[in-house]
Amino acid sequence: MKKKSFAGLMAGVLAVSAVAVTMPQTVAAADVNPSIRMEGSVQSMVLSMRQVAGVFLAKYPNSAVHSITLKPDRGRFYYEVTGYTLKNTYTIQVDVITGNVIKEKSDKKEKDIPNKVFNPNNVIDPKKAESIAVANIGGDAISKGWKLEADNGKVQYEVTIYHNDETDGLVQQGVIMDAVTGDVITRTLPEKVVIPDEEDDGFILWGE
Repeated sequence: MKKKSFAGLMAGVLAVSAVAVTMPQTVAAADVNPSIRMEGSVQSMVLSMRQVAGVFLAKYPNSAVHSITLKPDRGRFYYEVTGYTLKNTYTIQVDVITGNVIKEKSDKKEKDIPNKVFNPNNVIDPKKAESIAVANIGGDAISKGWKLEADNGKVQYEVTIYHNDETDGLVQQGVIMDAVTGDVITRTLPEKVVIPDEEDDGFILWGE
């Protein structure tokens, strides 16, 4: 892709991965978080995936989203968003309730950006992805976070699932799926979950 055409694609909007559409399209930050209303440092609702993408796009004009992750941290959750402008890579951590940016960093320019960005409006909702992943594992499976990422022109969810294994007890396993269709691609191998000591009361195993 020529530099001039790519600059036009990035200018003021979100670039779309080729997996979602046959021709490049763009989405403004306002389109991915139309209902978010901030009052001081307080917001009355938990941010959705599309709203947190809007937080990123509003903070970095002329940017595009590469990945969004919902991460548990000692019983609490935050979003981590990584994206690109023409000159830099940016990563922010966002409080899921207030929408406040709690951490941010920048890095060097990424290569092959058009194949590593996606449009949050063109993928299935995280709740649907979690439901598909839980059903794929079955039994007592429960979702404990997810990552949505574009690479090589494809957009995929990896949903982290906790469930009980007859041999290893509590394990975690990733279910990887096409983020546009919801089709399951593969599953990672189960890994044993180490439960912290009882005095570590900051850890909530199942959360909400």
